[in-house]
Amino acid sequence: MVKYNVYFKKKIEDAFAPIASIENNSNDTIFFRHTPPDGITGCYYVTAIDSFNNESLFSQMKCIDNCPSGYTLPNVFTPNNDGRYDLFVSYNPGNIVKQVNMRIFNRWGKMVFQTSDPAINWDGKDMNSKKLVSSGVYYYICDVYEPRLTGIIVSARTDFVYVYTSSSDKPLNN
Repeated sequence: MVKYNVYFKKKIEDAFAPIASIENNSNDTIFFRHTPPDGITGCYYVTAIDSFNNESLFSQMKCIDNCPSGYTLPNVFTPNNDGRYDLFVSYNPGNIVKQVNMRIFNRWGKMVFQTSDPAINWDGKDMNSKKLVSSGVYYYICDVYEPRLTGIIVSARTDFVYVYTSSSDKPLNN
């Protein structure tokens, strides 16, 4: 073999496209140079090229799907301008999640915040009055759009976030 061609596709329904041609140097068949966008999701196959420039049949296709993204949300934040935990923000390793539908409600069911930004970045203010919400427990519903081989998968997250707006009602200081 003179070289190997590497092909990639992001989703199952996509067509394969060439991403690399690797010269066969001393039987070196290792390829490290591809970083797919939006995580590790994708499918690969390889062909071999002989000295007459004939390309072999495709190798067995190897597909890799993203694990669940690891996208998580905190359960406490303190929007009191002390420089610590002043925003309700997500943990989005690798920035794999590109979109969410986040809605946060007070204990009476009034929506106080909404965003599609996966970082969330809620400053603790009511979206209508622009005033800081009261300390207390808030309920959220967050649809998380995660890229997978079969397309975007939506997973619903529901939970509570404790909001402490003054230093006198904060939990233990760390």
